[in-house]
This record gives sequence, structure tokens and C-alpha cells, in this order.
Amino acid sequence: MTRRTTALMIVLIGASSLMGCSGTSEPPKAGPQTTTIVISYDELLNQKHITRSLTLHVGDTLQVSLGSNPSTGFGWTAQMQITNPAVLIQTGHEVLAPSADRPGAAASEVWALQVLAPGTTAVSTSYGRPWTGGEKDAWTFTADVTVN
Repeated sequence: MTRRTTALMIVLIGASSLMGCSGTSEPPKAGPQTTTIVISYDELLNQKHITRSLTLHVGDTLQVSLGSNPSTGFGWTAQMQITNPAVLIQTGHEVLAPSADRPGAAASEVWALQVLAPGTTAVSTSYGRPWTGGEKDAWTFTADVTVN
């Protein structure tokens, strides 16, 4: 074999090896994500009706944290209203203690929602005093959710 033939064979073998590697690869898909919406108590004092819009993916979790102040007698409705429960369901709700250790300090309430299927839905809750004669829907929160 001549040098030229040997060099040509090396080039051909190298080229054929690279051909298998030349395809484009997609980045690895990320697993389910958690999206958190946080509305502080101070924000609620400035805006009584809050709406957010967001896009999620099947398997994702939506976490909603809303400021509250239980010392005032006001509270959020624990069960979120969900317009399309085939798309999203509530999996949890908890009331967190105030971060400051003083009477009347603001706290927060947190909901966990799980994305089940593609589609659209709205989730909402309201803040008020639950007893007869108490203020109802003094504040509201709504999230318009699109799931791909």
C-alpha cells in the first residue's frame, strides 16, 4: 500500500466515524418543575383583586403563597376554586406562622396544586371573614393557567 492509499483510508474511516456523530441532539428534557407565585400581605393592602397568568407543563407543580393576617379575623378560603379539575388539582394547603414574633404580624397561606393534563383552567380563592355578617371576598386571587 502506498502512503497516499493509507492516508486516503484514514481520512475515509475518520469521516465515516464523524458521520454518526454529526446529527443534532436535543438538550435533555427537564423533569417536572415547581412554579411559585408569591403575593405579600403588603401587596394585598395595595391591590384587592390580583390576577396572574402562567403556562405550565403536565407534571409540574404550582405553589401559591398569599399574605394573610389571622389576627384580623380574615383568612383565605382553604379550598381553591378550580374551573377545570381535569387539568389541575389542589394537593395541599397550609397556614404559615408570622415571620415576626409580635402580635398582629402578617403571615402567609400556601397552596400546592398539581398539573394533570393539557388544557386551560383558572384557580381562585378569596380573603374575608367567614362568620355570618363578616366581610366576604374583600380580596381575591386568581391564576389563569395554560398547560402544554
